[in-house]
Amino acid sequence: MADLEDDCGRGFFRVDDELRLSWIKVEPDSITPLTDRNMELHNLNAHLHTLISTAFGNSAVVGEALGLLNRKIELLSGEENDVSLNLKTIPANVSGSGLAFASNEPLTQNESLELTMLLLPVNAAVRVRASVVTCSDYRGDDWTYWIRSKFEPKQEVITEQIVQHVNLKQMHSLASRHKKR
Repeated sequence: MADLEDDCGRGFFRVDDELRLSWIKVEPDSITPLTDRNMELHNLNAHLHTLISTAFGNSAVVGEALGLLNRKIELLSGEENDVSLNLKTIPANVSGSGLAFASNEPLTQNESLELTMLLLPVNAAVRVRASVVTCSDYRGDDWTYWIRSKFEPKQEVITEQIVQHVNLKQMHSLASRHKKR
């Protein structure tokens, strides 16, 4: 197994996934102001995501139902913006420190992005800032480029949700391998 630190600086376990994802270029070090209400929503979503992930581990049906209810509340309350509504299903490789994803548009090293993704099956919508590490050719039929990015620091609440998503995906992968034996 390759050393995690040598693989684009990722210090976490990672999983291949298909994410509903959108991204926009942003100015480096630009700050998206968070109101007290938005900060509270971020914190509530992170805590709720933890509980939904735990419920999902005990009962997939209950966990998925709670995730869908949470997503429905977000949509009904208008918490989503136009970017979130344009999420496309994209091949990705996810870890707690970064995201690699397929793209039809090339990006340059150190370019700053704001990534919006829907983490299934718990239906948690997260928005995280990242910078491009590399851009290379992608050998898939539908995509041209493979973008590797690392999450910017000081987003612990959001990256914890992503780490929980990776852990949940790994548990499902291990469980399905065990069933095949």
